[in-house]
Amino acid sequence: MSNKRPARAPALFDDAAFAEDVRRASKVGEEVALAARREFEAEGVPVETLLACDEEGPDGTVLRHCVKLRLPPPDGKFGMVFRIELRDGKSTLVFAAFGVRHHPREAMTPTVYAIAHRRLHVAKPPRG
Repeated sequence: MSNKRPARAPALFDDAAFAEDVRRASKVGEEVALAARREFEAEGVPVETLLACDEEGPDGTVLRHCVKLRLPPPDGKFGMVFRIELRDGKSTLVFAAFGVRHHPREAMTPTVYAIAHRRLHVAKPPRG
């Protein structure tokens, strides 16, 4: 039996994007998101919970260089998507979105994957 601590990846959160996702969530979703963020900022994200996102999803999302995890683990209804970025020579997980992983087909609510896609690909107005 090993006493070695499981590998964890550092995570960075965008406060405005995270707040937007929490406002959209149910009370249970809000609790799950806040608990996950507290853990991930303090200790990092457990690497064994990360799954590669489809580079091009069946719903038209494009999430290259992204990973996802299910919350609460192992197969919760919520998910978080992170983009893998190189920061100071280290791979870092940068928050892209939190939300429900899958909705019924007739639902008009975006999934966590659609939210991440929009944030990563919709042009942002220039600052200034």
